[in-house]
Amino acid sequence: MKRSLQHRPGWAWLFFAHLALVILASVLATTGHLPARVFRSPVDKLGHLLAYGTLSFLAVSYFGHQRRWRVIVLLLVAATIEEISQRAFATRTFDLGDLAMNTLGITIFGSAAARLAGGHATKG
Repeated sequence: MKRSLQHRPGWAWLFFAHLALVILASVLATTGHLPARVFRSPVDKLGHLLAYGTLSFLAVSYFGHQRRWRVIVLLLVAATIEEISQRAFATRTFDLGDLAMNTLGITIFGSAAARLAGGHATKG
């Protein structure tokens, strides 16, 4: 079953804008253009949860219920690689807590989107 663009929720297109924001935040952090104190606060962990969770919710909503596991696994792999890659930059630090929050956000929010999309699956 192919999902037509007509059946994709209009707000699911926000996936692309949010993806751009996540990439921009990563680039700004890597180049030292974000205040370091933000990364040492509890807000950092919440930021990881919400940034990757929202990305997962929008991605699953955009790509659909049938592709939910592929989307979630791809995001988990990308988030893990991004976190591990931080070891290569003096301006970044690898943090298992950040990785855990990324994983929680992707899994919980992606699963929620899959449940919502599953109730609206199209036939034919």
